[in-house]
Amino acid sequence: MIKILEQLVNIDSPSGYEERIRNYVSGLVKKYGFRPEIDDLGNLYVVGESDLWFVTHLDTVERKADFRLDGEYAYGTGVADAKGSMASILGAMESADRLGLNFAFLVDEEEGGSGSKHFSEYFSGRAVVMEPTNLSVAEKQLGSAEVVLKFYGKPVHGAYWNEGVNAIEKAIEAIIELKSKYMFSVQELRGGSNLYAIPDLCEVRLSFIFDFDVDMFEMRNELESLDADVEFSEFYEPIRCDEIPEIEKYAGEKSVMHSWTDAYNFKKNGWKVTIWGPGDLVDCHTDRERIKIDEIEKAAEIILKINEEVV
Repeated sequence: MIKILEQLVNIDSPSGYEERIRNYVSGLVKKYGFRPEIDDLGNLYVVGESDLWFVTHLDTVERKADFRLDGEYAYGTGVADAKGSMASILGAMESADRLGLNFAFLVDEEEGGSGSKHFSEYFSGRAVVMEPTNLSVAEKQLGSAEVVLKFYGKPVHGAYWNEGVNAIEKAIEAIIELKSKYMFSVQELRGGSNLYAIPDLCEVRLSFIFDFDVDMFEMRNELESLDADVEFSEFYEPIRCDEIPEIEKYAGEKSVMHSWTDAYNFKKNGWKVTIWGPGDLVDCHTDRERIKIDEIEKAAEIILKINEEVV
C-alpha cells in the first residue's frame, strides 16, 4: 500500500491535469478484477452493490514537496490531501473479492469543485467523503468565503507620511477591525512600489471560515460596506454532516472540517454525507504535508470491513 502511495504522490495531478493519475488508478482497479468507469467530466468510479459510496479526489495543489518516508510518516504534496485516502481505497479493493461499496475518484476538488457537482447530480445515495480528519467523523463542515478587497488612497511624496491617504494602512486597519469579529486568514496582500510615495492602491485576498452562529448575510453586508472595491470568488454556508452508521462504529471522536470539501456539493444535491479519512489537514498545502502510515493502513482495513458488511 505504501508503494502505491509513493506512486500516487510521484504523479503530479494539479487541478485540470488529472489524466495521468486517473489512468494509473484505473489500471490498478482493472488489475484487482473490477471495472472502472469514467464520466464526461473525468471522474473515475466503480459501482458496487449498495447505496454507500467512499469518495475522494484525484487532484492536488501544485507540487511543493517530493515523497519521502521516516518510518512513522509519509511526506509529500498530496500525501494527506487526499492521496492517502486514495491508497486506502485501493488497498481495500485489492483485498476484496467483490464490491458491496461504490468508489469514486473525483476531479477539480482543489479549484471549482466541478467534479463532485457533476457526479452528485448524476448519482444518488450516501457518501463518505474522504479528507484528512485523523480518522474521526466530521459532525459539520464550516462555511467559507473568499473575498478580494481593493483599497484606494491618495499618493503624495513619501516624506509626507501624515498627508495623503495610505491605501496599505487603510487595508491593515480594516483587517484588524474584521479580526475582532470573524475567523479568516490573509492569503495575499499587494501594494506600494519602490517609488518613494504614499501607496494609492492595496489589494487584499481574505479567506473566511464561519460556523452556524455567524449571520453570513450580515458578514457579507459588512464587507460590502467597507471603503473598498469588494469581489467575492466564493461564498458557501456551513453544512451539518449526516450519521452514516457503517462508518460511525469504526470512527473515534467527532471533529469539525474547517475547509470546503466535495461534501458540500453532495449535500446540496440531496445525498446523506459525512467526512472521514486518514491524515491531518493542518499541514496540507505546505511543504510539511505528511500522514501517518498506520492511519492509511487502518483506513484500508475499515473500508474493507464495511465492504464485507454491506455485500
